[in-house]
Amino acid sequence: MKGKIYRFQNNSRYPQLLYILLLLTCCFPFVSASCALLLGLLASVLMGAPFKNLMNKWSGILLKASVIGFGFGIDIHVLVHAGRENIGVTAGFVLGALAIGILLGALLKIDKTIALLISVGTAICGGSAIAAVGSTVKANSDQLSVATGTVFLLNALALFIFPAFGHWLGLSQVQFGHWVAIAIHDTSSVVGASAHYGDEALKVASISKMLRILWIIPVLAVLVIGSSKNRGTLKFPLFIIGFILASCLFSLMPAEQKLFKDLYAIAKQMMVVSLFMIGSGVSVGTVKQVVGGKVLIQAVALWMLITIASLLVIVWL
Repeated sequence: MKGKIYRFQNNSRYPQLLYILLLLTCCFPFVSASCALLLGLLASVLMGAPFKNLMNKWSGILLKASVIGFGFGIDIHVLVHAGRENIGVTAGFVLGALAIGILLGALLKIDKTIALLISVGTAICGGSAIAAVGSTVKANSDQLSVATGTVFLLNALALFIFPAFGHWLGLSQVQFGHWVAIAIHDTSSVVGASAHYGDEALKVASISKMLRILWIIPVLAVLVIGSSKNRGTLKFPLFIIGFILASCLFSLMPAEQKLFKDLYAIAKQMMVVSLFMIGSGVSVGTVKQVVGGKVLIQAVALWMLITIASLLVIVWL
């Protein structure tokens, strides 16, 4: 197939069998989130994507299911308290990232739709926000692929470097959880990086990220009202409701703590599997399309600003 590198040309079953083997390997707890992502990227480069459409569908389903599962490890009272305590900081970074991202896009003379997609992806929740906003403003496939590919590359990098920087800076579990929830785009990489840092960091990051994702609703509302191109309807991220319900069950049913602990562990591994699927869906063509362009400059500049600013706020507060 054009644009894909295959090393198993003699028998089309070999890539499929190897892919399934790697996928099953990621189901075991000895495989970390960063390792799963790396395996997925290697699989994409070496043998393409034998089940691309299927994996694209199921990676999103597994990721959302894993986020719901994280609710089985978080007390609802802690969630409510964190929401009240961090609403100002979350709002400031979301709105600031949107404004600065759009301004950078204008200064670099980037396509307005791509600049908007990069901005919402950085400000809210990466690829999910890009997909939601893209459908609302009627972005074409090229605009979506460039924005999504750019954000994915930065997310893949973040998954490896953030835990290392966190340890180097001596950040506590709580500080690191808040930092990655603000500074990393996609939920998958936020969860992966925080899980690598520690269990408490994962819980803090999950809560903070859920609060950030909720901003997709007012952003979409503004776009629906302000854009003459769309006739879309608002789509609420339903997995957030599942996360909250799971947290309520965890708080209200203390007798089932063993069950909830098992569900929480399963959710963590589901996230690892979804990262493998996401990595395996990235084509060499997408990487070539992203690297070296003005879009990457905008995305990296905005990401660095948010990363440094959020770190300073979290350390000093």
